[in-house]
Amino acid sequence: MTDGILIRPIRRTDVPAFRELLDAVCRERRHLAFTEAPALAEVYRYVTGLIGRKDVQIVAKSGDELTGWCDVTRLDLPGFGHCGRLGMGVAAPFRGRGIGTALLNEALRRARENGLSRVELEVFASNEAAIRLYLKAGFVVEGRKIGARILDGITDDVCLMTLNLTDCRAAVFSEPSPSR
Repeated sequence: MTDGILIRPIRRTDVPAFRELLDAVCRERRHLAFTEAPALAEVYRYVTGLIGRKDVQIVAKSGDELTGWCDVTRLDLPGFGHCGRLGMGVAAPFRGRGIGTALLNEALRRARENGLSRVELEVFASNEAAIRLYLKAGFVVEGRKIGARILDGITDDVCLMTLNLTDCRAAVFSEPSPSR
């Protein structure tokens, strides 16, 4: 399913390609809260901050092309250090090939290794493919923000989902990533 796709941690040299990928997914105006990516300097600060804090950011590459990402950022507040916030995306031409599953599995594995026990995310209710992926990985819906977004005349709810990494299904971590 992920033949020819390399799954590995992000590198500083990936930042320009990551920003382009992020921008492409943002401009779809369907899956992410942003409608365009931040400036390259801001994305560079974000990624280098993740690397410096040893937070998780995994990318998928097909040849020289960045095709997806998944990050888990530790919450930096007293009493919340055991929690991480998940974000991810896959380039439209590469969806439905198992890349999201591979990215999610590797990111969750590394988050658990980094001592996180809870992962949180927000997903638009209209993003049914993503919700299926998260449910399959063991996430549960903890809440819903009704009518949280109105964009281009379309109203969408936001689903709040969490995963307890200490109790999650072993299957999430049992499939090895294609490579690192």
